[in-house]
Amino acid sequence: MRRFLRVICNLGIMILAFIAYEFAQVIYVVRQGKSISVLRIALIIIITIGLIWALYAIYQRQLKIENNWNFNQKPHWGIKRILIAIAAFILIVIMQIIFTIYFSKNSTSANQKVIEELQKSVNPIFNLMLVILAPICEELIFRGMFFNTFFPVENVYTKWLGIITSGFVFAFGHDPSMDKFLFLYWMMGSILAWTYVKTKDIRYSILAHMLNNLMSLL
Repeated sequence: MRRFLRVICNLGIMILAFIAYEFAQVIYVVRQGKSISVLRIALIIIITIGLIWALYAIYQRQLKIENNWNFNQKPHWGIKRILIAIAAFILIVIMQIIFTIYFSKNSTSANQKVIEELQKSVNPIFNLMLVILAPICEELIFRGMFFNTFFPVENVYTKWLGIITSGFVFAFGHDPSMDKFLFLYWMMGSILAWTYVKTKDIRYSILAHMLNNLMSLL
């Protein structure tokens, strides 16, 4: 019963965290050509730092309650795990190229179309949201909190089921229309989930995610 209540509580926190993240994105949308006031810049900085701090604090608290996986243990940085993150990023890029050549026929997902249209009409500060805020918040929610909520105990079954389901939830969050691009986001989310599970540290799936979003801007 206690575990069930913990799952329900954590699920509620995940949903609220995602809603807060969605609202935080709005502050980055500034019409192109319009000057950004000092107050707006201060608000962007405060909301960004505040949201990331809050989500990471929640994630850390969940790990203190139950952390059978030994996630987020020190030391946090290592060459081997950095290479794993880079390899995951390269794999995502390769997968996107293959999908584009054989399945998308030069079309793009609804989510990507919205982003591209926004980039044409808003201040470039929007790109900071894509490269910094989005990867950090999405990894804390779709990887960190997700595993803490639904797969708190490590074994071979929870590992792969967690990777697959985390990838699907990530995909559905980006493509709720359930079209062919769902599979692209599903694979991306699964690779990022594998990175998290493999490195046992949320920093590396964030790194791979940041590199992917940065690549999309180049």
